[in-house]
Parts: sequence; C-alpha cells; structure tokens
Amino acid sequence: MSTAEDSRQQLATLIRTQTADHECWQRAETVLHAGSLRDRLGAIGVEVTPDVAAALMAAAVSLAQGSEEWGGDYRDALCDLAALGLELFEG
Repeated sequence: MSTAEDSRQQLATLIRTQTADHECWQRAETVLHAGSLRDRLGAIGVEVTPDVAAALMAAAVSLAQGSEEWGGDYRDALCDLAALGLELFEG
C-alpha cells in the first residue's frame, strides 16, 4: 500500500470512529445525502471518485481541528460532511 493510500485509510478510519455511535436514522440520512450530493456533483460534471471523497473528508477534518477556537459551532455539520465523504468513498 502506498503512503497516500495509507493516509486515506487512516482518514477513513478516523471518520468511521467519529460516526460509529450515530443512530440508525442518522446513517440512513447520510446515505440519502450522499445520493443527493452524487447527483449534484454529476450535474456539474464532477465524477465521484475516491479522490473527491477523500477531499471531502480531509476538508472536514482540517476545518474541525480549528473549530475549538471558533466555539465549535459547526462540528456537527463537519461530521456530516465527513460522513458524506466516507459514504462516497466506500459506496
């Protein structure tokens, strides 16, 4: 496995861990949101690839690292973004 692939798997594991305690309805909602996002990206000519999914997860994690200094108001939204990326990555 390449270093990039190792990093992607570590990122996916982090997101899996953070979303593991989600309720069943939250997981179902993520699947629905992922479908909607896939459609929206397709409409603008963006193919959903592992690169796109990893970019979504990386962006969410990167923003979340600084959220404490901003009051942490958007952590739930970032978790949702990361979960969407994971769903696209695995789906």
